[in-house]
Amino acid sequence: MKRTGSSQVRGVLLALLGGMLWGFSASCAQFIFATEGADPIWVTAMRIVVAGAVMMLIAAVKLGPRVLAPMRRPKDIARVAAFSVFGLSFTQFSYLMTIDASNAGTATMLEYAGPVLVMLIVCRRQHRLPSKRELAAVVCVVIGVFFLATHGDPTQLTLTGRALIWGGISALSMVFYTLLPEPLLRTYDNLAVLAWALVIGGVMMAVWQHPWTSAPAMAPSGWIALIVGLTLLGTVAAFAFYFRALYLIGPSRTSMLASVEVVTATACAVLWLGTPFAPMDLVGLIFIMATVFLLSQKDQVEGAPHYTQIKKPTQTQGA
Repeated sequence: MKRTGSSQVRGVLLALLGGMLWGFSASCAQFIFATEGADPIWVTAMRIVVAGAVMMLIAAVKLGPRVLAPMRRPKDIARVAAFSVFGLSFTQFSYLMTIDASNAGTATMLEYAGPVLVMLIVCRRQHRLPSKRELAAVVCVVIGVFFLATHGDPTQLTLTGRALIWGGISALSMVFYTLLPEPLLRTYDNLAVLAWALVIGGVMMAVWQHPWTSAPAMAPSGWIALIVGLTLLGTVAAFAFYFRALYLIGPSRTSMLASVEVVTATACAVLWLGTPFAPMDLVGLIFIMATVFLLSQKDQVEGAPHYTQIKKPTQTQGA
């Protein structure tokens, strides 16, 4: 399909909107934790249960019988389940735990160390050393996290140990999220894969957490932030916009544009929730954003996964 000028513009706008919704949803999570005292485990369960039901409905309407394709072979079912548990669900949980321990902007910045870890694993798989561009990305993310954690003073920590630990786990979980579904996304429509992963994760979280019986007494604003902001806008709509942008403008441009998520999460946390933002935080943000641009360049090695495709599947079929 030939991409017209209007489709290119539409793809750019959708990629930006998807990233902004992810960033906004992070601030919605921070709002829920700060004002309602909700448990991150319960919030994760509610988010995945509701998003799974809505995403499966959308996938079934759009794909018809093709939505069942990833669940026809035991090997694929096992991989979808592994992606759901160790990739998608654990990624969402660790990210929300990081927000609870710090704030939306910081958690999102720490999460963006994930593509660097994926890149290092890809280099190991391919028995090669990182390129100059890849090494520069490693240096940038180390410097960025250093400024976030210490504000430039190595003798003191500005983030709690809990925030750093969960931030590291969140970045590490992106490795599983990015690499586990690779064979599935080469074979099946990514909307079907994501829908089944959310449904399986939702069933798992529902059995473990019983979110319908353990709900906190939240104000209407808390429920709006959870259902509308975090789940419908920040999960269902953001994924839908991102998928369409992938089809219209490709993964490299889409992932770069969607990195506006970091800026949006930080801006919402500061302007909406009053989170302090020091000049050294801005330095950390700049270095971490630099890794996105470095790793969003065209992959030099045939078959290498796109390093910045964290939280987002890497291709669409039948869009």
